[in-house]
Amino acid sequence: MTNQQPRSGHICPNCPAGDPWACHCNPETFERLPDRVRRPGCPFCEIVSGNAPAIILGEWKSGSRWGTEIIAIVPLKPVVDGHILVLPKTHLVDFTRGAQVAGDVMTRASILAHKMRTPVNLITSAGREATQSVFHLHLHLVPRSANDGLALPWYSGKGRANHG
Repeated sequence: MTNQQPRSGHICPNCPAGDPWACHCNPETFERLPDRVRRPGCPFCEIVSGNAPAIILGEWKSGSRWGTEIIAIVPLKPVVDGHILVLPKTHLVDFTRGAQVAGDVMTRASILAHKMRTPVNLITSAGREATQSVFHLHLHLVPRSANDGLALPWYSGKGRANHG
């Protein structure tokens, strides 16, 4: 282990008393807070900023010490009725870049999935090879039913469906 200090902006409460390399927010992959607010060209940041249309289902502030602001929207191309996306309002590339924010988003997704009262897939990706097409953390909640014909990975009749 090294004693290298975390980068400026590393905000994990676990690091001041311990080794930042053992932290859930390893500074090698953690995105500095100023870089997470909004990212130009990100479609989800555009929605959050009110510069792009979306069907917004709800907005919340997490009860965690991070106070993550979260939004749920209907995707542009839902794969089934009831398909929703849950994402943080601050820009975070994927769930590997900030454990606390990802955890807050997952908590909200869990609450929403429970309210669906149906079997549901929860899907997220980290990286293009893992089918991530929009590089802003988002969780898909996809309601399922017997014989719904939806296969994973998702494919439409005209080729691969848009995951974002």
